[in-house]
Amino acid sequence: MTKDDVAGLLRRHHLRVTPQRRAILHAFRGTPDEHLSAEEVLSRASQAVPEIGRGTVYATLAELAELGLLGSVGTAEPVRFETNVAAHDHLRCRLCLRLFDVELGGRELEARRLPGYTIESVAVHAEGICAQCHDYERGVIDGAGGILERPTLNDALIGELSCVKVESPIGDLALGASADGIVRVAFEDHADFQSLSMRAKSRRGSIAGRDRLTALGMGVNGYFGGARDALADMIDWHLLSDEIAELMRSVQAIPYAQPVSYDRIMAGMTAYDCGLAVGGNPMPLLIPCHRVSRGVTRLEAYVGGLERLRFLEDLESGQVR
Repeated sequence: MTKDDVAGLLRRHHLRVTPQRRAILHAFRGTPDEHLSAEEVLSRASQAVPEIGRGTVYATLAELAELGLLGSVGTAEPVRFETNVAAHDHLRCRLCLRLFDVELGGRELEARRLPGYTIESVAVHAEGICAQCHDYERGVIDGAGGILERPTLNDALIGELSCVKVESPIGDLALGASADGIVRVAFEDHADFQSLSMRAKSRRGSIAGRDRLTALGMGVNGYFGGARDALADMIDWHLLSDEIAELMRSVQAIPYAQPVSYDRIMAGMTAYDCGLAVGGNPMPLLIPCHRVSRGVTRLEAYVGGLERLRFLEDLESGQVR
């Protein structure tokens, strides 16, 4: 690629013709099938522009690839190591960014003849969405749908709770507490909401439970007012299985505005069961399941519905005033 070719290419894409961009593109002066690493581009470009920095090269290569001026092969992910040393194929999930051993036919390609070449081993690398990410999504959707249709608490248990209904920017919340702690935070469209709201009108229940509700109400108001501190641990965990309680404690520990992917917290659970528990979280806000992501993406499914999910994400990103 000549200097004139480089300048014309940049102008056609409405980019300034800087010495750095010219040097980087001119580094590809070999044959069209030449594949250069960023370090090789840096080495060649620095011959024309000695002061060019590594950061400039990496940023410019990314810019040119995004515009379609350059193609890119491979991934910026670090090298990953494994104990399986036999040649085998992999799939990289573009969501959770994990690698999985899969069979893609690489062994069959080893017998293929390429004139002038000797194939000694083949390992196929594919990219897509892994089975666990699909399973987690199904679980969240099923869990979020179930809490709309089926109460999580029976009438006898609700009759023993202290309950209160409070207002919030995302609608009224019905809260229920035993003497040992909070057992339910229900949105208006949850199947438990009406029963908890009716119980709240009676003003019955233990003094300890009512104290818990007062503290939670203050914490929720603070959260919607911009407080970044985690809500105090005031949960009665007895109604949850040990496995789900362990998961929910991990969710509870996720810091404000710092999403964590489901695969980091699901421990020995299946991805579907993890999603089912997160999607059917009985104590949203207190257990901030809106901070659980699917890898680098957020699911458009939430125990409180998509509109509430977006509000909470905007709140924690500072977009709600």
